[in-house]
Amino acid sequence: MKMDLQQKLLEDYADVFSDILNVLLFDGAQIIQPDELEDFLPKSQYKAEKGILHEEERDVAKRWKNSQFRIATIGLENQARYYKFMPLRVIGYDGANYREQLLEKKVKRAYPVISVVLNFSMHRWKSYLHLKDCLDIPDCLQPYVNDYRIHVRDIAFLTDEQIALFRSDFRIVAQYFADRRKKRTFRFPKKVPAHVDEVLKLLSAVTGDQRFTEGWIVSEEKEVTNMGEKWIDEIENRGVMRGVKQGVKQGVKQGVKQGIELGEVKAYHRMGKTDEEIAVITGKPVDSIRDILRSLSMQPLKG
Repeated sequence: MKMDLQQKLLEDYADVFSDILNVLLFDGAQIIQPDELEDFLPKSQYKAEKGILHEEERDVAKRWKNSQFRIATIGLENQARYYKFMPLRVIGYDGANYREQLLEKKVKRAYPVISVVLNFSMHRWKSYLHLKDCLDIPDCLQPYVNDYRIHVRDIAFLTDEQIALFRSDFRIVAQYFADRRKKRTFRFPKKVPAHVDEVLKLLSAVTGDQRFTEGWIVSEEKEVTNMGEKWIDEIENRGVMRGVKQGVKQGVKQGVKQGIELGEVKAYHRMGKTDEEIAVITGKPVDSIRDILRSLSMQPLKG
């Protein structure tokens, strides 16, 4: 459940949600504006065998209000691997949203429901794009079975031109998967993302690589850090490089340790952690944390 939540956090931001749709559906045209989106609980209920009530939930969904029409519901579904019965799942989500509209009082006209599947695997989604692909239909019934098509976007196969169209932090996510597929080394962007923590959690959730959020080992210094700290460290050119430049042999070792501490504190501060939270994580006194932040010209965040 925790992993399920982590992959939704970034896309739930209105600027990211609208950016994904504008690029993947409208080739970068700014059709959907963030302030036209409103949140709603993307849950629905259904009865399974023996009358047991079950609840199903979309990954991320928002309602889009536009001056040209009343409202529309748009949902995003994240898939880390190929799932051949995805058309059945999507039609269930869409049907639940349409059924919900029937419960509204004095409804005169229904509004559209759209679902987009984001494929984060290293393979194109070439088959099982239609409901009929999932069904075993006798020839005599073919004319009477309605079809249903799902819209899948293969993130790892986006072109450089398409990735450049993203204006939000999702560009980092798309670039990561494109680089990973091409077997190139991923380089952190030189600009601090607006939603650092959420980007790392999405990458961790869909790749299964816990180093993005839980920590990894820097072999030479044997220090436990995480991608967020490394990211800030690389962007600001602080940490190890600053420490190394400060002295000769004995001074280098102390400089490395001090540089890592600076990068670590700054990374957690950029992620929105309070002084008290950073102190607990790093094991340092709160006053020391605040002194470090002041030395970095950063405003301490009191809890």
